[in-house]
Amino acid sequence: MLFTSYLIGLVVLAVGVGLKIWPPHNISKVYGYRTPFAMQNKDVWNEANYFCSNMLIYIGIICLIISALCDIIYKSNIDIASKISTIISVTIIVCSLPSTEIHLRKTFDKYGNRRM
Repeated sequence: MLFTSYLIGLVVLAVGVGLKIWPPHNISKVYGYRTPFAMQNKDVWNEANYFCSNMLIYIGIICLIISALCDIIYKSNIDIASKISTIISVTIIVCSLPSTEIHLRKTFDKYGNRRM
């Protein structure tokens, strides 16, 4: 069902907006972008959550656009449209983790100090 494909984009967008509006103020094992590097110190934590919230908002919008395009292109075959848009959306979401880590590694050294 194509609704699932739209739901993926909506959930990702909602999580991104939620992180943007209510960012985690303290390093938490429950809420926020949690990787060992991101949890090194408060500066890395804040940058990780700021960057991740922006990424999730963009990814959510892209997933919604992809779902709409698949819905238009494969109007006669909803199953194919749903599978294609879901696979593309999940792939984009999975690829966002390494890009956030790459951003953090470019911004901070291995000890969590900002690069000049």
